[in-house]
Amino acid sequence: MRVAVVVMLVVVLSVTALVLVRSWSPVVVTTGADSTGSALAATPSQVTAFSFNFSSPAPKSIRITSVRLIPLTDFGVPRIVGVEFAARADQIGMVEGWPVRLDSSQVRRDGRVAVVPAYDTTVNLARSNTIWVGLGAPLTHHAYAVEGLVVTYKRGALTHTFTIGKGATPDVICGVSHPKMQARAIAKWCNPEIDAANLIATDLKGPKNSPTWISGEATVVAQLAVDQTYALHRVPTLRELRYWASRLFPARASDGVRRVTSVVVNQIPEWRFSIARGSTRGLVTVCTSRPRLLRNGFEGVEVRSC
Repeated sequence: MRVAVVVMLVVVLSVTALVLVRSWSPVVVTTGADSTGSALAATPSQVTAFSFNFSSPAPKSIRITSVRLIPLTDFGVPRIVGVEFAARADQIGMVEGWPVRLDSSQVRRDGRVAVVPAYDTTVNLARSNTIWVGLGAPLTHHAYAVEGLVVTYKRGALTHTFTIGKGATPDVICGVSHPKMQARAIAKWCNPEIDAANLIATDLKGPKNSPTWISGEATVVAQLAVDQTYALHRVPTLRELRYWASRLFPARASDGVRRVTSVVVNQIPEWRFSIARGSTRGLVTVCTSRPRLLRNGFEGVEVRSC
């Protein structure tokens, strides 16, 4: 009799544990497909809501406990003002103001779904979802860029995380001192920062200080300098290349660009970059093509063996 009772208790406990494991298991999340970045200029007092979209093939209920921004390399981190959730994927990259208020033109035809506070409440996931994060630029004349969001949540007694990436188009905020300065800032210095953010998100691959990462640094600097002189229909100067190398990968950094020179190899002009290789303090030399002017623009920048 005792044996039967013990066996029954073991079975009950096993079934209970199985049910708990299933009910507390992490959700399956797919991100990136609908999360593309946005960019703007804003004063420190302005707050803009940026959307981070993700899908859940098997929707469940979760309790979001925190979110953490993933800053883009060599850009500042904006401040978080608030976090909200909507059980749908909004095709809107950003909305000015906080909390989020969507007008009728910004709501899909399938009806408006309420945007609710994300913290301290249980949210029911749909197949497509959006986490809205209110962001601000702490300082003027600084550029802030975010390439993703780490979401920490609970299911039952267990804590899990998932990451929402922005792919090759991060969110960018340029800090300005006055709303009237927004258009001027975008034209004068913010657009190049947006271009730089997109190039970094696209070309910096692999572990930091790896060969692909180091080659990516040279590509970013060269291509960015070319992009800024494209409208002037001229090749960028060494001074302009060195400015962007110093801005994005300062020499004092462990992965900094120490030198940029112009060389001619087999009668072909190139740019040569000397880049630090992490804690080893060694230097890696990377060469890129120096694009020629064409009738309809420039040749593309390519990494070449030195």
